[in-house]
Amino acid sequence: MKRLYAGFIGATALFSALCYGQTAPETPQDYARGIELKTEGRAPWYQFPLPEAVYQQSAWTDLRDIRVFNQQGASLPFALQATVPPAPAPQTVPLTLYKLEPQPLQQKDEEGDRAVLLKTPSGVEIRLDSQRDETLSGTWLIPLGEGEAYRSLSQLRFSWPRQSLGWQARVDIFSSEGLRHWQPEVIDAPLMDLASGDNRLLLDKLDFDSRLAFGAKYLLVIMKNASAPLSFTSVTGQWQAEHPEPQRVPLPAQGVKEADDTAVYRWARPQALDALTLRPAQDNAVMPVEIDYRSDEKAAWRPLARTVIYRLADRPALSLPLQGEVIEAIRVKAINQRWGDNLAEVTGERDQQTLVFNAQGNGPFLLAWGNGAASSQTLALETLIPQQGNKETRLDTLPYAQAGNLVELGGEARLTAKDPAAQRGQLQTWLIWGVLVAGAAGLLLLAWRLWREINAGKAG
Repeated sequence: MKRLYAGFIGATALFSALCYGQTAPETPQDYARGIELKTEGRAPWYQFPLPEAVYQQSAWTDLRDIRVFNQQGASLPFALQATVPPAPAPQTVPLTLYKLEPQPLQQKDEEGDRAVLLKTPSGVEIRLDSQRDETLSGTWLIPLGEGEAYRSLSQLRFSWPRQSLGWQARVDIFSSEGLRHWQPEVIDAPLMDLASGDNRLLLDKLDFDSRLAFGAKYLLVIMKNASAPLSFTSVTGQWQAEHPEPQRVPLPAQGVKEADDTAVYRWARPQALDALTLRPAQDNAVMPVEIDYRSDEKAAWRPLARTVIYRLADRPALSLPLQGEVIEAIRVKAINQRWGDNLAEVTGERDQQTLVFNAQGNGPFLLAWGNGAASSQTLALETLIPQQGNKETRLDTLPYAQAGNLVELGGEARLTAKDPAAQRGQLQTWLIWGVLVAGAAGLLLLAWRLWREINAGKAG
């Protein structure tokens, strides 16, 4: 009985030690795979766009199982940032100015405003209503070229002969598609060229607050209340191209024919996709399809899209935008057609993430991934790089780390590892069952020994 009691106490002590012991620090071997990161110089931060293998082999779709270690095996702080190309530099284009000759009209409208008739050198007439108490100092017509860039004009920059006594005026700008109806774009904006000794105050630019009116093909520039006669000699338009979208990482899917008209495509692990691209294998093919998806292998199929995919020389492949939907597989069914020997090509796309890490200790550093027990340790970029003391530090100014050798660490088993809390919970369950079974066995043993003692007494 004493041995049974001692065993019970020992099991309880072991239970407490295993359940409430402290978790050991992480090491690279806690992760499935890694890649060496080589750095040059002694910069405090480096950046590294994540390669395709990280997305394909991560244990978590949100990439929470990413770590950076130095040569000593210490975990380093890091951030993840969407990889967006730098905004393109503003584009400029010279525009043509046509000076218009105003001819005052005698009649006035109901509100008493005057009107003038503007004539282009080719004889085109433009009627302009002029507000009272404003002196019309000059008018110019600017034809715009074709294309989206001209609708994206953000600024006009004017040139004129320098005036020894200085010059200033107010300017209105209107846009039109056919020289008849005019939409205001800029109203009562100042232009000036003032001098004071050797100093010069030049204001020769006018900014548009928004995009030009749809279909605008002409701009009308009206100068009002100029301090002295002056004519523009040239004008330059400027526009800023729209900020580019994040770069994407293509992740090809492997397809298997399920029926003559149906194929299933899978990725090695579920992916949080931002887009899905499909196109038939045959040239000049047009194919209506129904597309379903599932988030994991045991989930039911859910409808994604009913559309048409193409493989034509003058048409890009169909790209379905997604919102980070977690997809393990898609099922593509051809409508009233068969796949034949070659299946359609399917590629998932994810917004590329750039790793930014603090290079503490010695390199080469190690980017590791693939750990089902990992929790997120990603910092915000502004936390990793304090902006107050590093106002000039931007992602596009950080040096790049270079990819080195791929490294096999803890292997595939780490992808299904349990987090410490789950491990403790599972261990607690087993230990509780173990204690209960041991207690039941102890009671049976006690009952058996009592039974033997009773039988021995009767026999005596």
